[in-house]
Amino acid sequence: MEGKAHVISFLKKCIDYANASIERKQKRGELDDIPKWEAYRDYTAHAVMEVEAGELDRWFPSEKGLSDSEVNTIPLDELSHEARSAWLTNLASPRPLALIATSSNEGIRNIAPYTSLSIVSNSPPLAVVSLSADRNDRWRDTLLNLRQNNSAVLNFLPASSDAALVVEQTAKPVEYGTSEWDLFDVQSLDSNPLVMKDAAFAILGELIEEVDLQDAKAKLAILKLTEVVIPSEMDGLQPAHLLCQHGLNRLMATPTEWHYNIDRSV
Repeated sequence: MEGKAHVISFLKKCIDYANASIERKQKRGELDDIPKWEAYRDYTAHAVMEVEAGELDRWFPSEKGLSDSEVNTIPLDELSHEARSAWLTNLASPRPLALIATSSNEGIRNIAPYTSLSIVSNSPPLAVVSLSADRNDRWRDTLLNLRQNNSAVLNFLPASSDAALVVEQTAKPVEYGTSEWDLFDVQSLDSNPLVMKDAAFAILGELIEEVDLQDAKAKLAILKLTEVVIPSEMDGLQPAHLLCQHGLNRLMATPTEWHYNIDRSV
């Protein structure tokens, strides 16, 4: 169970930190504090033993499969929009999050968070993103700007509270013609005004097709990806550590420590 592995990893790091603290205090002659650190280390080591032995499994959520319990079938068409969104978002999760930056012909920049996106082709490099209309049938500013000049930048964020705050701010609807960049003081690179300074990396793309989604108040924008903007020290052979959306409104880091390598890409 993945949550259990996280707890064990964290506790072992606490033990390592305690041992290092004890060693530092011994070298500095701060002997009075050492018994407290030893007690903390020993208590934590006992907790690791209990978790590894399964004595505290009741603390962790169940990960039973379909064959291990009674099965319920929920017809999605019978659910309200809110209930259906909750089920689908919580089940198909976590999802990568990108702040998509666009600009109008007048030069007014927009930036907004999206998780309804995916890279669907490597050759040619293509991504898709679902862009919806609001309850008043007003299309997202992202789509309006793409229709004007085709260009977009997918800004992927590091997993940090500062990045999460920017997502929370830019998720708020603002009047068309108002720039979130100015409103929330989002900084950009001098070389490209649509690339965030605080992004982990960015992917540039161009709108090549707009597809109607049947019976939906949304359109699928197909982007041809043209460039990747990365820090000079970034290793393209390793997965990026990014901010993701888990469920309806929980932002979290990925990848997690637990992993399993398979022989080929999926």
